[in-house]
Amino acid sequence: MRADLVRLGFQMNKRESSRTEQYADSLHTDANRHTHTRVAELQPRRRATVIGTITSMIIRPRSGVPALEVEIQDGSGKVTCIWLGQRSIYAITPGRDIEVTGMMMLSEEGWLSYNPVYRLFPNTK
Repeated sequence: MRADLVRLGFQMNKRESSRTEQYADSLHTDANRHTHTRVAELQPRRRATVIGTITSMIIRPRSGVPALEVEIQDGSGKVTCIWLGQRSIYAITPGRDIEVTGMMMLSEEGWLSYNPVYRLFPNTK
């Protein structure tokens, strides 16, 4: 068991620890192979990583569940990221640069990604 997880008061059984480590390893491997995709070059129902600037945020219920919708522009287009069950996510604000990775879908409203993994860049603006 990892010492830092015990120190935080979180304990995992052996199977959960193994699964967590495998997932972290797979993300690391994918990050080394994966390149960023411009919104104009996205393909429907494919996993992609997009870097852009947050241009708007809306809290909108979807099927009775709160959802945070964040629009990201990269200069070639926009993608809307939707985090279900969230009213806000700390430090995600308009004007902030962000990297999102997830399954990209094309809808009538444009490109969508549900619950993507994200990474915020330092706020230098």
